[in-house]
Amino acid sequence: MNKAKMYCVASAVAVCVASNPSMDVVAKHLQPVQLEEEAQQTISAEDFIKNYLSTKEIVKDNENKDIEIYTLITKVDEKNCTSVFNGDQLFKELTEKNQNEIKEAYETAYKNAGMIKEAGCTLSAYEIITGEANKMISDAKNELDLLVKGAESLDSTIYTANTYATLKNEMDTSKALIESATTNLEQLKEEQVKVTDAKNALIDISGLKNLVGQSNYAREDYTRRSYRAYETNLNQAKKVLDNGASTVEEIVSAQDGLNAAVGLLVKKADFSALTEKVQEGYNYLSTHKNMLAEESYANFKAELEACDVVLLNDESTQEKIDETLTHLNAYYSDNNNFEYKVMTLESNSGVVPQDSLLDEPQLETTTLTQEQSRSVQVNTPTKALTTAADNFIKTYLTSADGNVFTTANYLNYQKILSAMPSWLKLSRADQSVVNTELVNKVGKRYQRLLQEAQNLKMSSGKSGVMNINTSTNADTTLYTWLGAMSLGMLTFVLKRLRKQD
Repeated sequence: MNKAKMYCVASAVAVCVASNPSMDVVAKHLQPVQLEEEAQQTISAEDFIKNYLSTKEIVKDNENKDIEIYTLITKVDEKNCTSVFNGDQLFKELTEKNQNEIKEAYETAYKNAGMIKEAGCTLSAYEIITGEANKMISDAKNELDLLVKGAESLDSTIYTANTYATLKNEMDTSKALIESATTNLEQLKEEQVKVTDAKNALIDISGLKNLVGQSNYAREDYTRRSYRAYETNLNQAKKVLDNGASTVEEIVSAQDGLNAAVGLLVKKADFSALTEKVQEGYNYLSTHKNMLAEESYANFKAELEACDVVLLNDESTQEKIDETLTHLNAYYSDNNNFEYKVMTLESNSGVVPQDSLLDEPQLETTTLTQEQSRSVQVNTPTKALTTAADNFIKTYLTSADGNVFTTANYLNYQKILSAMPSWLKLSRADQSVVNTELVNKVGKRYQRLLQEAQNLKMSSGKSGVMNINTSTNADTTLYTWLGAMSLGMLTFVLKRLRKQD
């Protein structure tokens, strides 16, 4: 062992200080000192060098006794830096005389240890060694400061609350250590490790957070079953995000579950075309309830209700929707599915039978065809128009230019149909006056115009979507009957005229 770089002290010498040097000196340092007791802030140069500027090693002598060997610190490193730095903190509190004694003693020991200063160096050996310690402390503070700044640059919102709180606490501690003039290298190194560990322990929730943020799938776009599973996983993911103590395993599980649920979302089929067609059907049933034969009405309603079953099942596939729509369109297109009643009119006293639609009694028929009967000029005596009859004709059976309708067409049939409630409110006498006026002017009665209007409405359907054939056997029978009645009426009138002559 190089005797020039160490000196030995018997274990019995200054045993208290040697066995725990920092406690004795620091204890003295922490005691409040009054100005008049300034002289008490002293320590022997030998003890100071032994406790702060030397490293201690305990070895066994020949008699197997412990011997303390102190090696002078001539170069600062991580192992001895704290000792030198702590000694310098105490050194600043000592009397100037005591400081000079320590400097002189250390200068001698420094030279005896074979240390040579660089050329031109004016610093004392003590200043050189403490300068190295302070630089190492400064470097450590800079390293810790860089760690803190790196941690501060992190987005706190993408980590669990608890793990980021731990890191934040270490950042605050680090800043206090950096600001403190008494922080030693050991404290700084320990804090560097703590900040690094806290940063590495951060639990990243950015993936789950982004997934939840992008999960804006609309309930109405997906089947009920698949959306329910998705919603359950979404709510679970939100709970995990809100829980600051969530573990990595819980976050991964929530993210995997939500990803799977999103992947299993099933788009609803496009119900719009079928919905529209079914609604058209119900509208048609509503407006033609009294015109369709009972069986046709019931069958058509059953078809629409079968479509409702498909529409109400949100798990219906697009294939099923398209198949149902095709079937419904085919039903619409089959004229045999729609049979219509022969319309009768109600009087004030109730339903007027078909054989009493004409005021005059049934007369003998002739061999004239129905077409020939239409071409015969009718000249029945004109009855004086009542106010009710005149208003009826002007309101419902007269065009904008003042002409009475000669036939029902696509421009006037709705107006003719709308007259029916008012017709039923007219007295039998007023109805007779209206028909007489119509026969004289256009050769038709209101009942005939009404039949023509009904035929047009039945053939047109709702908004032109239904092409339903209304030329039923019942209608043909009615036309034949009305023709025969008109011919009978004409014959009756002509006979009366001849008798008058």
